[in-house]
Amino acid sequence: MRRRKYDKGRWQLEKEQHQIDSNAPPAPDQSTDIGEVIPELMRKMGLQNRLWEKELIDEWVSLVGPQVAAHARPGRIDRKILYVFVSHPGWLSELSRYGQKEILKKLQDRFGSDKVKGIRLQLDPDQGKPR
Repeated sequence: MRRRKYDKGRWQLEKEQHQIDSNAPPAPDQSTDIGEVIPELMRKMGLQNRLWEKELIDEWVSLVGPQVAAHARPGRIDRKILYVFVSHPGWLSELSRYGQKEILKKLQDRFGSDKVKGIRLQLDPDQGKPR
């Protein structure tokens, strides 16, 4: 985003045209990137968990890999337990035996153990329904 510099003549014209009371034009270095504003605004509104859930969904494939992501997806989060919905009983068995600890470690490394204390695998209740 380009920052606009004001010269005093232009500022005087805009001040008169828009009936602005301030004597000084806005300083260009006072602008804030929207990427910095939104997380703070969501925190103030009590929506920080929604932001975190969105990040989890967006990064799911890179966290678990494309093969696992094709058969498992993040579901609900309840008391810091992430329910992972799995598409098939075979995948549920496989992930329960070999993948559950690894997925949990990756989630905790990325988001912190304060966000995810554990994961529970279950068959996808929406399996076969259009998403």
